[in-house]
Amino acid sequence: MDFSSVPSSPKQPRLRVFAGPNGSGKSTIIEVVKAFTHNGKPVDLGYYINADEIAASLRKGDFSFAAYDLSFSIDAFTLFAQASGLLSDEFSADDLAKAYSVDNAGQVKLETPAVDERLAQLLARFLREELLRHGKRFSFETVFSHESNLDIMRRAAAAGYKVYLYFVATESPEINKYRVALRVLKGGHNVDPVKIEQRYYRALELLSEAVPLCHRTYFYDNSKDRIADIAWEPLVAQVSTTNGEQEFEQVGDSLPKWVETYYLKKL
Repeated sequence: MDFSSVPSSPKQPRLRVFAGPNGSGKSTIIEVVKAFTHNGKPVDLGYYINADEIAASLRKGDFSFAAYDLSFSIDAFTLFAQASGLLSDEFSADDLAKAYSVDNAGQVKLETPAVDERLAQLLARFLREELLRHGKRFSFETVFSHESNLDIMRRAAAAGYKVYLYFVATESPEINKYRVALRVLKGGHNVDPVKIEQRYYRALELLSEAVPLCHRTYFYDNSKDRIADIAWEPLVAQVSTTNGEQEFEQVGDSLPKWVETYYLKKL
């Protein structure tokens, strides 16, 4: 596994995007990256943004902007939400205003428990924008099914960030559906199987557009479940992009069809 750009310069911020459809196993890959060291130093993820973790924090009552070294403006958040495309008749601006309150220390209190996930999604998007605006190093997790992810990667690169993409997929959306169903049995949150399949293909379709925006891209195939005491190496390929030139390197003996179909054949 090559994370040759792990050493970090304080002058250049970094954005790391952990992307992949629901059920691909992003959390597993994140732990792999966290455990990796280069010259004794771990990968610096900066501030990590995960909407599911934010929702859990809201439910526990301990979500705070102070944890991100940011102040919080209700007016700025409201304006962002109104322009985000995430509000609807089902969750309007009025619903948002009633959904939370904030104290002077930036602690957010969930006032409407039923909308915890919707509020968390908005807060996650808002945090991304605020961290980018302040030039802070950060990472986020995403199913990568919407072009807004390309937009923030593009703007980060233009602002001087080095952007890293860790893209996780499987050979079939049926694997993803099965894993989400297992997660539900263990008390995890559910995702409509139809949405899983739609997001699976949308994420892959965006892959070829994302790679040129990144300093480094890592492709992980997580089709097989990790089994204790058995060698497991999900990294299958990586791309280095320098001055617009993409250098592809295969890792291991075989390459998943999704890498060939959605990246190599689109070069």
